[in-house]
Amino acid sequence: MNGPRGCARSKVRARNGRAAGEEGPLRGRTGCARGKRLRGRERRARREHVRALRVAARRAVFAGQCRALAAAGYAAADKTVSFGKANGLGALCALPFVAAVAAALFFLPRPVFAAFGVFWADVLLYLAAAVLSVPAHEGLHALARAAANGSFGGISFGVAHGTPYCACARPTGRLRYAAGALAPFAVLGLGLSVAGLCLGHVPLALLGAFNLYCAGADVLVAARALFSRAALVLDHPVLCGFYAFVRPPQA
Repeated sequence: MNGPRGCARSKVRARNGRAAGEEGPLRGRTGCARGKRLRGRERRARREHVRALRVAARRAVFAGQCRALAAAGYAAADKTVSFGKANGLGALCALPFVAAVAAALFFLPRPVFAAFGVFWADVLLYLAAAVLSVPAHEGLHALARAAANGSFGGISFGVAHGTPYCACARPTGRLRYAAGALAPFAVLGLGLSVAGLCLGHVPLALLGAFNLYCAGADVLVAARALFSRAALVLDHPVLCGFYAFVRPPQA
């Protein structure tokens, strides 16, 4: 009687031991996954904290510039818009230029569609060119504003609501500000579009049309600066747009 019972107990203990042995690695893998998630959250939190500190520093510099200009006798006017509104109105500003390029493509006598003659190679080339044109866009803003101010000081880059931007913390005249805003539109937009149409190269012209569309918000901001009649323009460090500073007429 005792023999079979002992065997049964041994079998139960063996099964429990195997179950514990199988559960041990599972718990280990679960613990590693939790640790990785926690470390990922900590890294994201640190990045967000650093980004918040940088934004706060830019806002502080902007507020200091506004106070200095107000003390010099300038009156400020807020000419900023939300990124959603800027993208919507910018698309409307860019639409006539994009439509003009698309219409001109129909009149090309001998259009060229390929660069390498291999379909996937051409697709990858044009996709890479479109992606690289985004940082090139912001770089042209920086170069134009540095040329207007004589220095790269005060120029910063960032991403807000998924939109890259370049901001300048130094006040400048509205004509120079508009020139800095329109630099990507002129070089990457009009330049590539005209080159593509002159060469009969359809993808190059379409790349220029893509850059015209991306510069629509810049056209909007430049137009607002030109029609503001401001003596000085100060780029907002976070929002799309600027503060216009006008010196009131002397009594």
